Amino acid sequence: MLMLAVLTMGFPAYAAEPDRTYRQENGLLVFEPPSWFLEGYFIAREKMPVYIFGTVRDFVAVLGGATTWLIEDLELSRLEKAGESGKTAEYSLFLEVVLPGRTQYWVFVVLPHESARAWFDARRAFHGSKAQDYYGKTQLELETALKQGLKINAELRFLIEQGNVSLQVPEDVIMSRYHFQPVYDLGLGRRLEVSPRTR
Repeated sequence: MLMLAVLTMGFPAYAAEPDRTYRQENGLLVFEPPSWFLEGYFIAREKMPVYIFGTVRDFVAVLGGATTWLIEDLELSRLEKAGESGKTAEYSLFLEVVLPGRTQYWVFVVLPHESARAWFDARRAFHGSKAQDYYGKTQLELETALKQGLKINAELRFLIEQGNVSLQVPEDVIMSRYHFQPVYDLGLGRRLEVSPRTR
Protein backbone atom coordinates (compact mmCIF):
# COMPACT_ATOMS: atom_id res chain seq x y z
CA MET A 1 0.00 0.00 0.00
CA LEU A 2 1.33 3.39 -0.93
CA MET A 3 1.81 5.78 1.94
CA LEU A 4 0.54 9.32 1.73
CA ALA A 5 2.68 11.92 3.46
CA VAL A 6 3.72 15.51 3.13
CA LEU A 7 7.09 16.02 1.52
CA THR A 8 8.17 19.52 2.37
CA MET A 9 11.44 21.16 1.52
CA GLY A 10 12.40 24.19 3.51
CA PHE A 11 9.28 26.16 4.39
CA PRO A 12 10.42 29.80 4.43
CA ALA A 13 9.00 32.32 6.85
CA TYR A 14 6.77 33.89 4.20
CA ALA A 15 5.15 30.61 3.13
CA ALA A 16 1.47 31.08 2.28
CA GLU A 17 -1.32 28.55 2.36
CA PRO A 18 -1.50 26.11 -0.56
CA ASP A 19 -4.28 26.49 -3.11
CA ARG A 20 -6.87 24.25 -1.46
CA THR A 21 -9.45 25.00 -4.16
CA TYR A 22 -7.17 23.83 -6.95
CA ARG A 23 -6.37 20.67 -5.01
CA GLN A 24 -10.06 19.90 -4.44
CA GLU A 25 -11.14 20.64 -8.00
CA ASN A 26 -8.47 18.31 -9.38
CA GLY A 27 -8.69 15.57 -6.76
CA LEU A 28 -5.10 16.09 -5.65
CA LEU A 29 -3.81 14.19 -2.64
CA VAL A 30 -0.53 14.62 -0.78
CA PHE A 31 1.93 11.93 -1.84
CA GLU A 32 5.45 10.81 -1.03
CA PRO A 33 7.39 9.95 -4.20
CA PRO A 34 9.90 7.09 -4.20
CA SER A 35 13.49 8.04 -3.42
CA TRP A 36 14.75 6.74 -6.76
CA PHE A 37 12.55 9.30 -8.50
CA LEU A 38 13.80 12.20 -6.37
CA GLU A 39 17.43 11.18 -6.81
CA GLY A 40 17.02 10.46 -10.52
CA TYR A 41 17.66 12.39 -13.71
CA PHE A 42 14.92 13.81 -15.91
CA ILE A 43 14.15 15.22 -19.34
CA ALA A 44 12.02 18.34 -19.73
CA ARG A 45 10.67 18.17 -23.26
CA GLU A 46 8.17 15.53 -24.35
CA LYS A 47 9.36 15.20 -27.94
CA MET A 48 12.95 15.55 -29.10
CA PRO A 49 14.47 16.58 -25.74
CA VAL A 50 17.86 18.24 -26.05
CA TYR A 51 19.19 17.73 -22.54
CA ILE A 52 19.11 15.61 -19.41
CA PHE A 53 18.78 17.41 -16.08
CA GLY A 54 19.28 16.24 -12.54
CA THR A 55 18.45 15.48 -10.04
CA VAL A 56 14.74 16.01 -9.38
CA ARG A 57 15.62 16.85 -5.77
CA ASP A 58 18.20 19.43 -6.94
CA PHE A 59 15.61 21.04 -9.20
CA VAL A 60 13.08 21.31 -6.37
CA ALA A 61 15.71 23.05 -4.26
CA VAL A 62 16.16 25.92 -6.72
CA LEU A 63 12.46 26.78 -6.89
CA GLY A 64 12.16 28.34 -3.45
CA GLY A 65 8.87 28.51 -1.59
CA ALA A 66 7.13 25.67 0.19
CA THR A 67 6.81 22.48 -1.84
CA THR A 68 4.46 19.52 -1.64
CA TRP A 69 4.15 16.51 -3.92
CA LEU A 70 0.59 15.67 -5.01
CA ILE A 71 -1.13 12.97 -7.03
CA GLU A 72 -4.62 12.78 -8.54
CA ASP A 73 -6.93 10.44 -6.66
CA LEU A 74 -7.77 8.43 -9.78
CA GLU A 75 -4.09 8.19 -10.68
CA LEU A 76 -3.32 6.85 -7.23
CA SER A 77 -6.02 4.19 -7.57
CA ARG A 78 -4.62 3.15 -10.94
CA LEU A 79 -1.10 3.00 -9.50
CA GLU A 80 -2.18 0.86 -6.56
CA LYS A 81 -4.03 -1.57 -8.82
CA ALA A 82 -0.95 -1.88 -11.05
CA GLY A 83 1.17 -2.60 -7.98
CA GLU A 84 -1.23 -5.28 -6.75
CA SER A 85 -0.95 -7.06 -10.10
CA GLY A 86 2.85 -6.84 -10.06
CA LYS A 87 3.03 -4.34 -12.90
CA THR A 88 5.04 -1.14 -13.12
CA ALA A 89 3.38 1.90 -14.63
CA GLU A 90 4.13 5.47 -15.51
CA TYR A 91 2.17 7.99 -13.46
CA SER A 92 1.92 11.75 -13.07
CA LEU A 93 2.83 13.82 -10.02
CA PHE A 94 2.21 17.48 -9.29
CA LEU A 95 4.90 19.48 -7.51
CA GLU A 96 3.07 22.31 -5.75
CA VAL A 97 5.25 25.35 -5.06
CA VAL A 98 3.70 28.01 -2.81
CA LEU A 99 5.32 31.41 -3.33
CA PRO A 100 4.31 34.89 -2.12
CA GLY A 101 1.03 35.70 -3.87
CA ARG A 102 1.04 32.74 -6.26
CA THR A 103 1.18 28.97 -6.52
CA GLN A 104 2.88 26.93 -9.23
CA TYR A 105 2.34 23.32 -10.23
CA TRP A 106 5.10 21.46 -12.05
CA VAL A 107 3.79 18.22 -13.55
CA PHE A 108 6.18 15.27 -13.76
CA VAL A 109 5.72 11.86 -15.30
CA VAL A 110 7.44 9.17 -13.23
CA LEU A 111 9.31 6.73 -15.47
CA PRO A 112 9.89 3.30 -13.88
CA HIS A 113 11.61 1.82 -16.94
CA GLU A 114 14.90 -0.02 -16.69
CA SER A 115 15.92 0.64 -20.29
CA ALA A 116 15.45 3.12 -23.11
CA ARG A 117 13.71 0.34 -25.04
CA ALA A 118 11.09 -0.02 -22.30
CA TRP A 119 10.61 3.77 -22.33
CA PHE A 120 10.07 3.66 -26.11
CA ASP A 121 7.70 0.68 -25.91
CA ALA A 122 5.49 2.61 -23.47
CA ARG A 123 5.21 5.42 -26.03
CA ARG A 124 4.60 3.04 -28.89
CA ALA A 125 1.71 1.51 -26.95
CA PHE A 126 0.07 4.93 -26.98
CA HIS A 127 1.21 6.46 -30.29
CA GLY A 128 1.38 3.32 -32.41
CA SER A 129 3.21 3.66 -35.73
CA LYS A 130 3.93 7.35 -35.09
CA ALA A 131 6.18 6.50 -32.14
CA GLN A 132 9.23 5.89 -34.31
CA ASP A 133 9.08 9.38 -35.81
CA TYR A 134 8.36 11.02 -32.46
CA TYR A 135 10.67 9.07 -30.17
CA GLY A 136 13.01 6.83 -32.17
CA LYS A 137 15.92 9.27 -32.15
CA THR A 138 15.48 9.98 -28.44
CA GLN A 139 15.52 6.26 -27.65
CA LEU A 140 18.96 5.91 -29.21
CA GLU A 141 20.20 8.99 -27.35
CA LEU A 142 18.88 7.70 -24.03
CA GLU A 143 20.61 4.38 -24.63
CA THR A 144 23.91 6.23 -25.07
CA ALA A 145 23.29 8.20 -21.88
CA LEU A 146 22.47 5.03 -19.95
CA LYS A 147 25.81 3.53 -20.95
CA GLN A 148 27.41 6.56 -19.31
CA GLY A 149 25.50 6.03 -16.07
CA LEU A 150 22.62 8.46 -16.66
CA LYS A 151 19.29 6.71 -16.14
CA ILE A 152 16.14 8.74 -16.81
CA ASN A 153 13.55 8.40 -14.05
CA ALA A 154 11.22 11.27 -14.91
CA GLU A 155 9.94 13.67 -17.50
CA LEU A 156 8.97 17.23 -16.57
CA ARG A 157 5.88 17.62 -18.75
CA PHE A 158 4.55 21.15 -18.12
CA LEU A 159 4.10 24.07 -15.73
CA ILE A 160 0.76 25.40 -14.44
CA GLU A 161 0.60 29.01 -13.29
CA GLN A 162 -2.54 30.89 -12.23
CA GLY A 163 -4.54 27.84 -13.21
CA ASN A 164 -3.27 27.85 -16.80
CA VAL A 165 -0.87 25.47 -18.50
CA SER A 166 2.17 27.40 -19.69
CA LEU A 167 2.82 27.22 -23.43
CA GLN A 168 6.56 27.39 -22.80
CA VAL A 169 8.59 24.20 -22.99
CA PRO A 170 9.79 23.27 -19.48
CA GLU A 171 13.28 22.67 -20.83
CA ASP A 172 13.48 26.35 -21.75
CA VAL A 173 11.80 27.65 -18.60
CA ILE A 174 14.04 25.92 -16.08
CA MET A 175 17.19 27.05 -17.89
CA SER A 176 16.20 30.67 -18.49
CA ARG A 177 14.10 31.51 -15.44
CA TYR A 178 15.82 29.36 -12.82
CA HIS A 179 19.27 28.93 -14.39
CA PHE A 180 19.03 25.21 -13.76
CA GLN A 181 21.57 23.81 -16.18
CA PRO A 182 21.59 20.37 -17.83
CA VAL A 183 24.05 17.65 -16.91
CA TYR A 184 24.05 15.92 -20.30
CA ASP A 185 23.67 16.89 -23.95
CA LEU A 186 21.64 14.22 -25.75
CA GLY A 187 22.67 15.39 -29.22
CA LEU A 188 26.38 15.41 -28.41
CA GLY A 189 26.14 12.26 -26.32
CA ARG A 190 28.27 13.56 -23.48
CA ARG A 191 28.15 14.92 -19.95
CA LEU A 192 28.33 18.66 -19.33
CA GLU A 193 30.24 20.52 -16.66
CA VAL A 194 27.72 22.10 -14.31
CA SER A 195 28.45 24.67 -11.63
CA PRO A 196 27.04 23.72 -8.19
CA ARG A 197 25.26 27.11 -8.17
CA THR A 198 23.09 26.06 -11.12
CA ARG A 199 22.02 22.74 -9.68
